[in-house]
This record gives sequence, C-alpha cells and structure tokens, in this order.
Amino acid sequence: MHILVTNDDGIDSPGLWALAGAMRAAGAQVSVVAPTEEQSAMSMALPPQAQRELRAIIPPAEFDGMLAFAHNGSPVACVTIAMLSGVLPPIDAVVSGINRGLNSGTNVMLSGTVGAAMIGAMWGLPAMAVSLQYRGPEPMPWQTAAYAAQRLFPLLEQIRGQAPLVLNVNVPHVASPAELRGFRQTRLSEFFFGRYLDLELNPPGPTERSQITFHFVRERIPSFAIDTDDGAVLAGYVSVTPLRPMMDGSPVRLELPEL
Repeated sequence: MHILVTNDDGIDSPGLWALAGAMRAAGAQVSVVAPTEEQSAMSMALPPQAQRELRAIIPPAEFDGMLAFAHNGSPVACVTIAMLSGVLPPIDAVVSGINRGLNSGTNVMLSGTVGAAMIGAMWGLPAMAVSLQYRGPEPMPWQTAAYAAQRLFPLLEQIRGQAPLVLNVNVPHVASPAELRGFRQTRLSEFFFGRYLDLELNPPGPTERSQITFHFVRERIPSFAIDTDDGAVLAGYVSVTPLRPMMDGSPVRLELPEL
C-alpha cells in the first residue's frame, strides 16, 4: 500500500515524521507532501492563488529513499497536488498528522489535519487523521501516537471501498504505549471551542482600531461521556471516530416552504 502522509503543522513537525515512520513500520510505501509552514485550522480550504511553490525535501536519514515535498499552501492543497501532479506514484490511502493537540468534538470541522484526510476520502481513498493530546510545556510523546497509528493501520484496508469515510484518531498524552488503556470506537463530543474563549478588546468598546486578545479558558471545559472522543481520551483510551465528509440526507427531515 502506498500511503500519502501529510499534516497541518508543517513539514518540520516531529509528529509528521513519527507518523511516516509508523506507516513504514506497518509495511507501507510512504510519501510525504506537507505544508511549508503551519496551516492549523485551515479545515478544507483550498486557496485560489495560482502561483504556489512545491519543493523537494531531503527526509531525515532514517527515511532514505522516501519521496517528500513541501508546499506553501493548505493541507488540502498538499493532498490535491499529490493526487494530480504526477510527482508521486498512485496513492492508496491518506494519513494525516500527528497533530499537536486533539482534534475532537465539533471542532473537527475547523481542523486542517482532518480536512486533509477528508479530501483524501472524497478522492475515494481510505483515510485517517491522527492527533495527540497537548499538555502545555510537557514533551509530546510522539511515539505513543505513532504506535497507535501503526496498530490501526489494518483498518485502512477494512474501510476501502466504503462510502467516503475518515477514521479520526485521538491519542492521550501518556509517556509510553504501555500506559494506554486500549482503543475505543467513539462519537464526536459536543465540545465547541468557542464556548470556552474569552475575548478582550483593548481599548474596550467601539473604536477605530482595537487590539483583540483571545484566551482559552480550560477551567470551564466540562466532563464528557466515555463514548465520546473527548471522554475516551480523558479516560486514557485511544479514540477512533468514523467521520463522513458529507451527509446522505437521511438523518434529517426538513419542512421546506412551498414556492
């Protein structure tokens, strides 16, 4: 299986290369196309600028022979280039991450990590997004998330041929895989970051020009049910949430007006 590895944290993120290593260890052929710089919260944006740069990257020594490129655009643009430019062999699956911080709850709609996996699914490919819980100044245990991704690798073949589907994986911040409590299939929590932001205008009130400061208030975050992605991660489990990039129309009935 030839896997495209991408992310939204940029080509220099250690999480990107930890994920590439995990996919190679799982037995896949791996290529990398990732943003030149961080493109977090880009969702599925595809900026319209025509002139963008794609440059070849020399991977770290342990990835000798791997094709790798950096693109100064969005994560979705990176996947699109990989699919259409001809610089890579045909791609069998898209795996995005490892993101620095969870992509959970309704916030997945904002995530560039998830967006890259979503566009891969819309191309008809099995896709997975992998994110690792962030805990301030503590070192990121990338290898814990890499281990989880490698263990979940066989699921990519299981979902091949299904309707567009993304496996959204969130991994607890624990020092080693031995500290994980297991894997759980979950649903999205109702966590929406906007409810936990404080916004400050300086100077306050209407003015010609104010400086805006956003502050995320972690103390206001509630507890979550164990069957949700946030709840599972907080309980020490790797959360696996199936996501679809589009609704099929059946779950919602609307009373539309007559003409």
